[in-house]
Amino acid sequence: MEPSHRKFHHPYEPYSIQLEFMQKLYKCIEDGNVSILESPTGTGKSLSLICAALTWLRDDERRRLFGDAQQNGKSLDWLEQAARRIQTEQLLETRKEMEEKLKTIRLKTVKEQNKHERAKRVKIDDIVQEDDLALDDYESDDGRSKATSSDHEFSLSTLALLEQLKPTKAIEGDEEVEDRTKVIFCSRTHSQLAQFVNELRKINLPSAVSDVDDDEEVIKHISLGSRKNLCINPKVSKLVSTTAINERCLELQKPGISQDHKCEFLPSQRFNEDKERLDSFKDNAIAQVQDIEDIASLGRRMKLCPYYASRSTIPVAEVLTLPYPLLLQKSARQALGVIVKDNVVIVDEAHNLTSAIADTMSVSMPLSHLELAHKQLMGYCQKFKNRLKGKNRVYIAQIIRLLKACISQLQAHANMTTDTTLPMNNLILNAGVDQIQPHKLVKYIQESKLVYKVEGYAVLLDQSSANSTSVSQKQLQPKGVLAEFQNLMIALMNPSPEGRFFILRGDRELVLKYSLLDPQAHFEDIVREARAVILAGGTMSPMSDYSDQLFPYLESAKLKTYSFGHIIDKDNVLVKPLAKGRSGIEFDFTWQNRQSRSMVLELATVIEKLCMVTPDGMVVFFPSYDYLAFVASIWRSGNNSPFSKISSHKKPFEESKDVNVDDLLRDYANTIAKGKGALMLAVVGGKLSEGINFSDRLGRVVICVGLPYPNIKSAEWKAKVEYIERTKYLRCREEGLSEAECKSRAQAAGREYADNATMRAVNQSIGRAIRHKNDYAAIFLVDKRYATPRIQAKLPTWLKDSMCSGQESWQETENNCAQFFASKV
Repeated sequence: MEPSHRKFHHPYEPYSIQLEFMQKLYKCIEDGNVSILESPTGTGKSLSLICAALTWLRDDERRRLFGDAQQNGKSLDWLEQAARRIQTEQLLETRKEMEEKLKTIRLKTVKEQNKHERAKRVKIDDIVQEDDLALDDYESDDGRSKATSSDHEFSLSTLALLEQLKPTKAIEGDEEVEDRTKVIFCSRTHSQLAQFVNELRKINLPSAVSDVDDDEEVIKHISLGSRKNLCINPKVSKLVSTTAINERCLELQKPGISQDHKCEFLPSQRFNEDKERLDSFKDNAIAQVQDIEDIASLGRRMKLCPYYASRSTIPVAEVLTLPYPLLLQKSARQALGVIVKDNVVIVDEAHNLTSAIADTMSVSMPLSHLELAHKQLMGYCQKFKNRLKGKNRVYIAQIIRLLKACISQLQAHANMTTDTTLPMNNLILNAGVDQIQPHKLVKYIQESKLVYKVEGYAVLLDQSSANSTSVSQKQLQPKGVLAEFQNLMIALMNPSPEGRFFILRGDRELVLKYSLLDPQAHFEDIVREARAVILAGGTMSPMSDYSDQLFPYLESAKLKTYSFGHIIDKDNVLVKPLAKGRSGIEFDFTWQNRQSRSMVLELATVIEKLCMVTPDGMVVFFPSYDYLAFVASIWRSGNNSPFSKISSHKKPFEESKDVNVDDLLRDYANTIAKGKGALMLAVVGGKLSEGINFSDRLGRVVICVGLPYPNIKSAEWKAKVEYIERTKYLRCREEGLSEAECKSRAQAAGREYADNATMRAVNQSIGRAIRHKNDYAAIFLVDKRYATPRIQAKLPTWLKDSMCSGQESWQETENNCAQFFASKV
């Protein structure tokens, strides 16, 4: 199938690289492939994603509705053609009626928005009583429904309720609800999704059920979120932890709860009783493109829970937007009613997808939180000891023993000087908890609502003590600690090769952490089910990690990678590796040599000279906060310090872990706006290296000092590299390669992973400067390793195309930089 529109209905005149991007994406979806697309920030990536995907979506629907007179190579007879024609005409009529209804809703909504209506506040009364927090008798102990890594986040009762509240495809007396093919779009945060929604509002598409291009059809879109994002009941949303919110929500729905205590916003569990309200919500939700806050506001206006009601819109929606975790967790997808099968999945900002998967499935808990969880659970047991019987008593005792085992392990490592791996057996065997079965404990916690009960009792105690405690005596305590521990227990159920437990040295105390090492298993089911999967980002290079870690099972023909150029002219970017300084000192910022005082002073001289020829703002990225602080301390020393020389040309600003980024950026920008030069010292992987624009005058020069390789002595890093090497070794052995060859390839895979992780962070940082077509900047890569083909090969295409070839003297570099900026005046 070829695109129906040459420009993919782009609202502006697309650049050539945007057209190429959209053509590749369209073909990927049509062919059912997995594609990784890199398009630099500032090239209109979001609009290109939307236009290509939605053009294919409408083209595909038109193809399926109208089709050809050929189906599977066989001509349709006149009866089949007539039946198809009648079906299409009926659908067209239904769609026209829907569009007219949605148009009326849009006009009404605009009028209502102009009235500045205020949502009615719901009074929070004292509905949580002490007796409500006692555990019900728990008898389920047959172990027949073991939780697995794909379904453990929600209890069986939760899933049953959600299934009951989902609109069925066949409702008595109604026609079947149409379930359209969808584009499922996800990004890291709701704020990023809100930006995507703003771009989505710019698109006008012709109707899929009409041959007339002027017949537009509104894009049917719904923003999905968790209860934490969408709950409008203040009795529930005021709770701190997500687990407590989920469990309190379900508690208010129990059959035995009095009508006064039930959630007044929840649709009736008998769907037909609330069909009219849900249909109204659905129509209002899809009448125009709305973000997650709009959906929550709609629920408040209609006094209808948007978390549950939003799933009534899913069958008719064309585009779903949701954050990473709701896509990556199978149980979350099932609970929301999101079906990946045969739909198109687009992951934006996918440069950190593997780490996002690991973060979603990893969990950590500091010692103080473990101790507080133990204290809260012991206090709860003391209060309700006469009402804890049978399985409740058995399982709570096991949870307490497991908590004590974790605490004792951290206490035993109180004097450790480096992070360490903690074998899972040490946790299980310690304190005699080897008979504990984690899957039964997790099931018990979910079914009994233990987290909500214990946290609810802790809140009651806090409220009672608050009245008798002065403000100066009050101490802020962490919330949701038992929910944190529940997540740790879930991690105990994961297959041991997938991840490891670690004891880490935190800022103030030791931390117990479970870290996922293998992201493949948690993304493979999405790839297997979806029609096509698109990973897109401004900085995806280097890309070999994705094929090695996420898609090793795919045939090469099913995985396509593309790195597109920039919309700016090549002459607007100057990229130079600097292997030596002005006086010939070699720049070698490896771990062994980066403390060299002479090299650090040489770096200061280079930056001072570049400050003299660079207008406006300059940004220098260092490998870490510690190294930036080390360099800055040397530059500040002495009477005629390097800092004083640099300050005579540009006012320096310095990022640190505790700095307020908003204030720092404001002062930096204000200095430049006043016509003074400014120098920002930042950190790769820090707050200023991602999501911050140093466009135009804010970043005329970007310098990257050294390569920010992770700490190779870190226990987590060692475990990750060992896992990669071991996996590569086993694959090579399966291919029948020799022992020596397998070991060689395994070591090469470990080095490749380290290089890729490092260069992806570098690419993300140096891409901060060029943000639009007319922008320009010079980029200097300060380290002799940047001059090697191995490292240069991992730069994005648009940077490699602007890379200066050959070694130049410092004077030539300085002259070229001056000429570059002189030509832009």
